[in-house]
Amino acid sequence: MDKKKILILGGTFHMVNVVETAKRMGYYTIVTDNMVGSPAKKIADQSYDISTADIRKLAEIGRRERIDGVFTAFDDINTWHAVALCKTLHLPFYATPAQLEITSHKDRFKEYCRTFGVPVIEEYECDPVQDPELPVVEFPVIVKPVDSYASKGITVCYKEEELTKGVQKAVGESKSGKIMLERFVESDIGVQAFYTARDGHLVLTAVTDRFTHKQSKEHPPLPVAMLFPSQHQQQYIKEVDPAVRKMIRNIGIENGLVFIQTMYDGGKIYVYEMGFRFSGEQHYHIIHKQTGVHLLEMMLDFSVGEDTANHPIEQFDHAPMPYPSANLPILLGPGTITEVRGLEAVKAMPEVISCVINRFEGEAIERTGSYSQMFGRFNVVANSQQALLETIEQIYRTLDIRSEDGSDMIMARFQPAKVNAS
Repeated sequence: MDKKKILILGGTFHMVNVVETAKRMGYYTIVTDNMVGSPAKKIADQSYDISTADIRKLAEIGRRERIDGVFTAFDDINTWHAVALCKTLHLPFYATPAQLEITSHKDRFKEYCRTFGVPVIEEYECDPVQDPELPVVEFPVIVKPVDSYASKGITVCYKEEELTKGVQKAVGESKSGKIMLERFVESDIGVQAFYTARDGHLVLTAVTDRFTHKQSKEHPPLPVAMLFPSQHQQQYIKEVDPAVRKMIRNIGIENGLVFIQTMYDGGKIYVYEMGFRFSGEQHYHIIHKQTGVHLLEMMLDFSVGEDTANHPIEQFDHAPMPYPSANLPILLGPGTITEVRGLEAVKAMPEVISCVINRFEGEAIERTGSYSQMFGRFNVVANSQQALLETIEQIYRTLDIRSEDGSDMIMARFQPAKVNAS
């Protein structure tokens, strides 16, 4: 067999498109995780029921199968595992442990932001492990673990007793026991920026408006829509982008995808989080439509040591976006999914270019305030802003998700009127 082999860490629904793309490119795919029959395994060339954290066993598989590369995409934990595995097998990987220490820990990332003049929100010193006495704060505040993901362990607090419980919750979700305590911004819009590094070239790939919904006072906001391009794109490019680029370069990032999450408050943009991996939106589908460059293909090539020069993303800096686009998450309220209607009709809409569905009939949804309440996401590209907003409304009219008592489970719907109001 002359196909190059890729060991793919994680077999979730998000990874199905990774396997499909790798196979289309001519690579031999091997998927591993500890979930028997996970979705991506069903279409892979080969699979193993071995935890992605078991580096010793995975290294044995890598040597036995003579793999050429390791790939993962959408979560921080498997990114760390991939770094460790590639180091053991002497294979290329786009990130280093030192880089992940900065990009995946909110407190260290914030220190870097300050060093390079990237605007961040104010915070309170709080170390419950060393000092159980909580600081005096001005409410509301948001408490979060420094090393969590998918909005786990985050609480918005409006009074003292909520703060005490929120700190306990955040500590419980943190591997390090460290938390952050910040002023909470009462806003339902943020700006998210996507960067791509290819062989030392750093490109601002896209800037989006990220609209959110807050289902209760203590839960953090969750996304209901991301619209490309952002109405604040030029402001971001002028006020934030130069410092962010300087910071990314100083971290030493030469290859890979970066996303920067910000809050928009009082006409100002505040950076609060960075990811050094593919984002759950799978925005590479939208970038491919806008530029012709396929970022997933680029990183799959990189993972096996192929030249990435045939993915000239550096020609598309400063977020060119000729086609208005959106990522549309579908958030669910609590209940058991009893019936889903209209999903295939939504997938068939010409403007819907991709989707990932995470939850299915028979599954129970709990009010956690995390991404576990997300039914799925749709990527939408249209010829005009009006056509984009009409497609979003058509998706809402078509998709019907019902609970056991017949109630509508879709918790929040993006309101197109917010586009001009933001």
